[in-house]
Amino acid sequence: MTRTIRIFAVALALTLLLPASALAGPVREYQLQYAPVGDANGALMIVSALVDPQIQLPAIITVPVPAGATLLWAGEILGGDPAADPIAETTVETVGDMDVYTLTLEQSYTAQLEIQLPAAEVSGDTVTSTVVWTNPGDDVMVNASIVAEAGATDAAFTPAVAGEPQTNSAGETLYPLAGRSVASGEEFEITTEWKRGAAAPAASESGSPLLPALLGGLVAAVLALVAVLVRERTRARRSASGM
Repeated sequence: MTRTIRIFAVALALTLLLPASALAGPVREYQLQYAPVGDANGALMIVSALVDPQIQLPAIITVPVPAGATLLWAGEILGGDPAADPIAETTVETVGDMDVYTLTLEQSYTAQLEIQLPAAEVSGDTVTSTVVWTNPGDDVMVNASIVAEAGATDAAFTPAVAGEPQTNSAGETLYPLAGRSVASGEEFEITTEWKRGAAAPAASESGSPLLPALLGGLVAAVLALVAVLVRERTRARRSASGM
């Protein structure tokens, strides 16, 4: 079910071209979880949309993703066995340099898109990357985190790290970054840089290091959970969908 999409960077004036549902959706927070060294095919990102639990389901929402990306999976997060997370049918509308996916939540208040982005730049032992997320709708809270490969040292990120890093059994480290409210048409830019150590795996050896959000709620609680369940959730979902 992999399909090609594009990511975004959109001007405020272009938001007028979006469908009404994209401007008035019930999403209260987006979470961007970015792994610059994802796998042999490029960087990976999970974009989670947390919906106000007071609204009634089903609910139609929109989830923007960066241009040039490939959609790997889209669905709802139930919080239990990842193989049971339902896949969602999506439609997509391209506005400028951004793709906005529309889907319907029927069982959960958390939607999730897993996407592939261009690979990070590697020069010698230095890994650098930049990704820009532009808000096409109403003002919304955006939180982000970085997954650094095993053996990474001298890591530097923007926004700044804003919590305790969490390391999984594979040696990958999740760095929670400072979140903020992003106005309509405003950019949220993430930049990363680190030095590769001896423990860094070759791209062909690394699996999906994404750390998906399980449920809505406090960001700190979510990060603590995903640090434990990192590869298991993603691999189980890929296995279930035959990817």
